[in-house]
Amino acid sequence: MTAGQMQLARTGRVVLPGVLRADGYFERARGLLGRPSPIEGEGMFFPGCRSIHTIGMRYPIDLVFLDGMGGVVGLRSGLKPFRLALCRKATAVLELACGEIERLGLRAGDQLLWQQQ
Repeated sequence: MTAGQMQLARTGRVVLPGVLRADGYFERARGLLGRPSPIEGEGMFFPGCRSIHTIGMRYPIDLVFLDGMGGVVGLRSGLKPFRLALCRKATAVLELACGEIERLGLRAGDQLLWQQQ
């Protein structure tokens, strides 16, 4: 896993300073499974994905679906365990702690830029 952060382009501010990027097969397959719930400012980034499942998870999560330029093309708040979410326009998904979409004020059309640390 690669550590990084997400910057909100419209403000230029780093809004998620603790994001893990899951590039490898096993990293992507595991995701947040077996890990504690992310806290404020943390998340997991899945490039090359347009769907996420929460089978086996113990807590709800927020999902931000991104296009190839980091544009927000879908939002899903509070996805409960044992569910599936898909966004056909997405090429990446960002998993966040439940409530982060609202806290950050994210909306469709925003752009989130990945920065490796």
